[in-house]
Amino acid sequence: MKKIVLIRHGKAAMGGKDHERELDEDGIVQANSLSKKLTNLGLNSSTIYTSPFKRAVQTIKPFSETAKNIDIVEKKELEEIHMPKNEKLTKHQIIEKMWENENFKVEGGTSHRDHFDKINSFLLEIYENFKKDDKDLVIISHGVLIGMILKFFFNINFGFKEWKTMSMPDIYFLNFDKQNNLIDMKRDNSNIERIFTI
Repeated sequence: MKKIVLIRHGKAAMGGKDHERELDEDGIVQANSLSKKLTNLGLNSSTIYTSPFKRAVQTIKPFSETAKNIDIVEKKELEEIHMPKNEKLTKHQIIEKMWENENFKVEGGTSHRDHFDKINSFLLEIYENFKKDDKDLVIISHGVLIGMILKFFFNINFGFKEWKTMSMPDIYFLNFDKQNNLIDMKRDNSNIERIFTI
């Protein structure tokens, strides 16, 4: 049974430019325990696609170093959606409104629908490659974007309520049969040390 594994990055330091934020002490422990979990599951992957943000790459690096013949490919399409600050709304209020209305965006930002439309061709490409071979597919990204992929690409019920329960890291396993039909989706964060929830 093949799998697509969607992983939210581990806990990162709060300071600095967003794309340069690195895993903090807890995040490093999380990444190492994530590597053990994925190794024990026997994932059969030849390519790992990740957001180029440092915290995302660092989250999967221990696994890629443990596994053999796995390349990490950094893709801009897996960056978090752009959500500028707003004087009238908190970040969580912005996120909630975006989940409620796929076309909502703050000034200078991008809506869920617009962002997904930009990355859909990339998702289709790697999904078609996944269907052609016998390898699992591993994707590391950010909370909102993972939720968008589940909702818009795989038609899985996901909204603000589900986003609020996400942890760092977070792991979603999508299981497929031999005909590449989606069987089910399971969220499984077991055996991750120092898992962080808001």
